[in-house]
Amino acid sequence: MAINLTNLNNRSHQLDQARSAQQKTSVQNGNPAQTSPQRIAQGDSVNITSQAKSLTAMEHDLAQGTPVNTSKVESLKKAIADGSYQVDANKLAKNMSNFESLLA
Repeated sequence: MAINLTNLNNRSHQLDQARSAQQKTSVQNGNPAQTSPQRIAQGDSVNITSQAKSLTAMEHDLAQGTPVNTSKVESLKKAIADGSYQVDANKLAKNMSNFESLLA
């Protein structure tokens, strides 16, 4: 699907012209209260969903960094390097299957 970006500025200009004409009409009719920007934007509101709040909290936690157990990391690196690290294939397969079921 193609998005036409060339008309965005044109549409914005048209909206500005319409607002300007509406404000002039209001002033001419003796109703200047409707011309203030606060009056026009009063009906707008933003609601943040609980999912968005949760994502924001997770983003904050990630920005803080996760604690790393450096001694465990070093012992795993050493075990992998000297060949003593053993992978339990059944446990790995079970964990992979559980992870896949969470994604579905």
